[in-house]
Amino acid sequence: MKRLKILWKIIRVTGFSKFVLSFILYLFFSAFLFTWLEPSIRSFGDGLWYAFVSATTLGYGDIVVTTFLGRMISVILTIYGLIFFGCLSGVLVNYYTEMNHLYREEEKSNLKK
Repeated sequence: MKRLKILWKIIRVTGFSKFVLSFILYLFFSAFLFTWLEPSIRSFGDGLWYAFVSATTLGYGDIVVTTFLGRMISVILTIYGLIFFGCLSGVLVNYYTEMNHLYREEEKSNLKK
């Protein structure tokens, strides 16, 4: 639980929370569209599962979209997921790098005293 609090603090401090919210909203919106458009997706849960699998680029293949609009939504969702997770890892690495730099600067100033 502590790690989730730290992660949320990082996301808030860096301003990444708006991107997180937009990604989650698009994930749920896509799941709704898949449920409505795709004959193979019969429930919102299946649509959400497919949206998650597409956004994370796992691609299990247990659910397949067949309509043109479903495929276009999947492409956009996959690109959005790639950008999102790439940016998320960049934000986390940058935050920890900055924290490490500040910690080292603090240590140097304490040693000089």
